[in-house]
Parts: sequence; C-alpha cells; structure tokens
Amino acid sequence: MKDHSVLIVEDEIVLQDVYKLVLGLQGLKVYTANNGLEGLKKLKQHKPDVVLLDIFMPIMDGKEFLKTVDLKDYPKLKIIVYTNLSDGNIEKEVLAMGAHKFVLKSTMSPKDLIKMIEECLSDAKKA
Repeated sequence: MKDHSVLIVEDEIVLQDVYKLVLGLQGLKVYTANNGLEGLKKLKQHKPDVVLLDIFMPIMDGKEFLKTVDLKDYPKLKIIVYTNLSDGNIEKEVLAMGAHKFVLKSTMSPKDLIKMIEECLSDAKKA
C-alpha cells in the first residue's frame, strides 16, 4: 500500500491515533482531521486515495462533508463512511451521496480496516 494515502476524518482522538498507527504500519501516508470542515481542507491539500469519514462530528458532520465535496474533482477517491449508528436510511443516504462503503465502527477490527482500504485502493486502480 506504499505510495497511497488515507485521510481520517474523526473527532475521537483515540480512534484517530489507533487507525493512524494501524494504517501507517501498512505503509500508508495518513492524515487526520477532527471534523468535516478540517477534512475538506486536508482533502484539497493532500488529495488522499481514501477518506475514512465519521458521521457524527462537531462543526461539520460527515453528511455535510459529503454534500460539500465535489467528487468530480477527485475521480478516484474512495470514501468509507463509518459510524456507530446502525441505520439503513443513513446508509442509503450516504451511499447515494457518493460514499463507497458504509460500515459500523463496532464491527470493524484493525484487520477489517486494512482489508477494506486495500479493496478500495484496488478498486481505484481499476477505475
């Protein structure tokens, strides 16, 4: 996964740190943002391959992030929305807004996260 990068948009610092460590050990360049607004700035600045996006955050939440970002500017970008809220309506909504995947934080182990990122990077190469 060398030469690829991930932006983690997450307001829980402990999760940011864990995901940054796990993904960094896989050779990924990892950027972090504490909310959607900061995430938009870092997306423009770093142009990552994958965004790991929380839904519930202060200042700008994940849904507002998805509404605001112009995905035409990032044709190969894969956005993984992850949350602790199991809600089929939110899942349908964010997928319709351009998210690549929707997962529950509580069901995602570090190995699952790595596999999901690898799949997204593989899908991006095919696009």
